Amino acid sequence: MNLGQLCGRVMMVGIRGGTMDDPRTREDVEACREAGVGGVVLFATDLGEGGDRNIHHPEQLRGFVAGLRNELGADLIVSIDQEGGQVARLRPERGFEPHVSAASFGRLEPFSQRAQARSQAKQLASLGIDLNFAPCVDLLINPDGPAIGAKDRAFSANPDVAIECAKLWIDEHERVGVHCCVKHFPGHGSAGADTHEDLVDLTETYAERDELGVFGRLIEAYGSSLAVMTAHLLHRSIDPNHPASLSRALTGGLLRARLGFEGVVITDSLDMGAITQRYDGTEAMCLALDAGADVLLDGVNMPGRARPSAARAMHRALVEAVGSGRVRDGADRLARSVERINALFRTQPA
Repeated sequence: MNLGQLCGRVMMVGIRGGTMDDPRTREDVEACREAGVGGVVLFATDLGEGGDRNIHHPEQLRGFVAGLRNELGADLIVSIDQEGGQVARLRPERGFEPHVSAASFGRLEPFSQRAQARSQAKQLASLGIDLNFAPCVDLLINPDGPAIGAKDRAFSANPDVAIECAKLWIDEHERVGVHCCVKHFPGHGSAGADTHEDLVDLTETYAERDELGVFGRLIEAYGSSLAVMTAHLLHRSIDPNHPASLSRALTGGLLRARLGFEGVVITDSLDMGAITQRYDGTEAMCLALDAGADVLLDGVNMPGRARPSAARAMHRALVEAVGSGRVRDGADRLARSVERINALFRTQPA
């Protein structure tokens, strides 16, 4: 692969519209084609323009995903945030199967948990979606935390319970060929603020033994068959300058070296306030790659910020930055990421 192809493969972006006949979709798909993007992320609501976005009803979505792969290649990664409860892009009012929140899931008996996880995974597989940004394995340390606790996104405050819930979830997804991306590394459960708004500092609240331990035990169990999402969370005792998503000390040091994770690392969306208020787009991408990330995610879907696909601008900036030496090891660094991405998504279900 040449430099342009490598840059495209490590990009994952949001797109507008829900049918291949929508002019906005055509515009964004063409931008993705030119950039050779490796993946797209789907949303139900367009927070920038208002109204529906990619997901209207099951038949429409199944056709839309097939259309995207027809236009952008059979190896296109199609991703979604489908945790259940409040964070669910596939909602019953649109004709999809309902699924409980992580908090409710954690209180179910194991038989019911497995049934819920199996139903969720089968629904995603039937739609052609091959990556779920779930389970959320943050611990319920701060019940009032606006991003996790207040939205019932944590299985439990008990790491043992959270791990068993996550294993059931991951097992049922893997069974049908849908990959899971556990989040939000290094752990968002103690946070008192939301990274959609601004950088969140965990220095005084982070419970390393429990929060990091959850990721460590899941990595021991699943290795590179998992993906891990890094969050825009700052721990000043480890890295006083950059959040985990952009930090070599946190992504490269804690996740890669200490926990031994050799699989695909995906940043949380780079259009979130935590990043855009403090970094320009090129700087954020370069820092994320130097930190150890493999996939640069931009959902292009923040409130009040209507914009077309980020594909062209991201690709142009990334090619220039890598070509000029702003990313350590240049194209070789990207090639290692592409190898990890391809190894994960070429794995076939048993």
